[in-house]
Amino acid sequence: MCLARSEALSIVAVSALPSTGVDEKLARQFKEARERGIHIEDFFNDFLERFLSLDTRRAYQGDLDAFFAFLKSGGEQLRHPSDLKAFHFQLYRDKLIAEGKASATVNRRLVAIRSFMKWAVAAKLVDHNPLDVVKLPKVQTESPTQAFDDEEVTRMLAAPDLNTVSGNLHRISMVLLFHLGLRRAELTGLRLMDFQQQRGHFVVRVHGKGDKVRLVPVTETVAQELHAYYARLMKMGVKLEPDEWLLQTDPVRRRGQRVDGSTVYRIIEKYARALEINKKVSPHSCRATVISHLLDTQSAPIRDVAIFAGHANVTTTERYDKRRQNLEKSAAYAVDFELEKKKA
Repeated sequence: MCLARSEALSIVAVSALPSTGVDEKLARQFKEARERGIHIEDFFNDFLERFLSLDTRRAYQGDLDAFFAFLKSGGEQLRHPSDLKAFHFQLYRDKLIAEGKASATVNRRLVAIRSFMKWAVAAKLVDHNPLDVVKLPKVQTESPTQAFDDEEVTRMLAAPDLNTVSGNLHRISMVLLFHLGLRRAELTGLRLMDFQQQRGHFVVRVHGKGDKVRLVPVTETVAQELHAYYARLMKMGVKLEPDEWLLQTDPVRRRGQRVDGSTVYRIIEKYARALEINKKVSPHSCRATVISHLLDTQSAPIRDVAIFAGHANVTTTERYDKRRQNLEKSAAYAVDFELEKKKA
């Protein structure tokens, strides 16, 4: 009697268990995932999600893609950060140098890869960064960027036709570049609401490198240019909302499409060529112009200039200091071993 009861309970217990039938759809997904395996791109995506700035993500993505295209061209297929070795990094560095890339460009591309591996160490995907043993090329201390002189700045700013949508855009773009020393991405990332009052000053919130935000005072000259720019937009029937991009390709017909970095580059190139300014210039030339101007005139201490420019290190700002090439003020003229005797 007890045995029969026990058997009955066992039958009930077994019938209560879930069916042992296999979920075909799930099984297929498991199989596909197993066959697909792990790819280095999966780790890239996790790494890039750390950056809030879309421009920063794009820059790092481009540098990482270029590196892994180089590896692929040599038949190397990496699936995990632990597959990346120091010799991969070193050979890529040597290739970039052999191609004649500027040391700053080589460093930028290599830093993106090294940052990825630092992230991999922090995420415990690898136990150390093998790239730390490879030296990066020394960045030249002089800025290769050609700056504009004062007369060229005046001519550039006067060149756009302010009766046109494009001329209005070109004028304010150059004003902001020349007066605020902005990088291209900083300029194109400005929204109307970034201009505001702070502690009694009219300032602009600039979203710089590394997602850092700095406040740059807006002078009366720049404020007047902004008001004139906006007044011309109003005449064209355009009223920007606070969260809209300040610079749009065509706010009349294609509202909301912001200007990109390549457009800013073409603007500077266009007017320099039309004015027969015969030197290689770019938007960074405008930035170099204002930084060099502040250093040449000694209008502000170099530390203040570095903060204005958004440089994390004063050494970067020093690259723009042309006074170091001033032979008349060379320290060589101060060498005098008879000086103490002369004083006596």
